[in-house]
Amino acid sequence: MLKIDYEFRKGIFFIRFIGDMNKKLFLDKGKEIKLLLRDNKFKYIVINVNYLETIDNDGINYLFDIYDMTKKEQGYLVLCDKFRLLNKFNVPIIDSELEVL
Repeated sequence: MLKIDYEFRKGIFFIRFIGDMNKKLFLDKGKEIKLLLRDNKFKYIVINVNYLETIDNDGINYLFDIYDMTKKEQGYLVLCDKFRLLNKFNVPIIDSELEVL
């Protein structure tokens, strides 16, 4: 099961993915996040994948889509990934969300 937690704090939009991220589980919830990003045009976004248990190629492609959306809107994306699961992203990677505050 996938849980998506998000909040806007101090000018930064935080997205936390918790559980298993595969196509079946995030399809509906993922649309909601993309709509939020598109409609609000957040300048600073932090995606936290520290609590993911599994992620498949569709989940990775979904994160790339968020990165592309952010870049297109001239925003900044930081990936919180203490295990370096997604080190092929060309974005800053941090261990903890506290590093951006």
